[in-house]
Amino acid sequence: MSSVRINPNPVPDLLAGVDTARQQLNQADLEIASGRSINSPSDNPAGAAALVINQAAQDQTDTFQSNVSDLQSRLQIADSALGSAVTAIEQAISLGTEAGNSDLSDQNRAAIANNLVGIQQQLVSLANTTSGGTYLFSGTLVETQPFTLDASSPSGVTYSGNDGVTSVDISNSLNVPTNLPGDQLFLNSSGSVFQSMNQLITAIQTNTNIGSAVTALGQAAQEFNAQRQFYGTTLNQIQSTGNFLASENVQLATQQSAIGGADLAQETTNFSQAETAYTALLEAEGKVLNLPNLLDYIQ
Repeated sequence: MSSVRINPNPVPDLLAGVDTARQQLNQADLEIASGRSINSPSDNPAGAAALVINQAAQDQTDTFQSNVSDLQSRLQIADSALGSAVTAIEQAISLGTEAGNSDLSDQNRAAIANNLVGIQQQLVSLANTTSGGTYLFSGTLVETQPFTLDASSPSGVTYSGNDGVTSVDISNSLNVPTNLPGDQLFLNSSGSVFQSMNQLITAIQTNTNIGSAVTALGQAAQEFNAQRQFYGTTLNQIQSTGNFLASENVQLATQQSAIGGADLAQETTNFSQAETAYTALLEAEGKVLNLPNLLDYIQ
């Protein structure tokens, strides 16, 4: 005949069971509250290591996206300013052509010259465009105003920037330039917008070689447009990269969820089961502690 062995002191086992149930209850509660199945390395060492790698990749992608956003804003402002400059130059060419009419009176020709002086001032203002408190066309001397009117200069202006170009990383394998120096844009040796503009003003004021001056400004406008293409090309490039980074961030977020995301339906079930077990163990512990002897507990 077999015998049943009765634990004469069930309290330690009950306490251990209560502690285990409490831990399970707390863990389920934490995972439901945080939405994560890994809240400390001890929960899943391999998964925690994978999350660290994933987070580092997300941080890097966020940095690249921030660079793309900042660069996109600056390039759009620069491109818009240069677009306005193109419009002003075309207006100047039109006025110069009109001034070349031999039937035009000196008074009308002088009025055209005055209009061209206004356009020249407008171009200087556009060449001094800023973004975020820094100049866009001063090379790397972004806190220095690049252009000032200077009647003593053949170009009619003085350039105080440099020919430096900055660049920024927008992906692991792509570093792009962020600017063109102002002298390359407005004072290019293959066609200087400011110098041609100044010569056209002088030609109209003196009524000499107006046609040649208009032609020179037209050639300068072509070079200016060729240089300006840098901004459109770079904007397209960073737009494409920005789309790729956004897609990559979604993939990384999905991976992060797959690695450490909690199954809320399962965790809710776990919580309910742990809560039931915890409550039952507390009730059993209370009964044991309140019994005067083991015989009463067995009965």
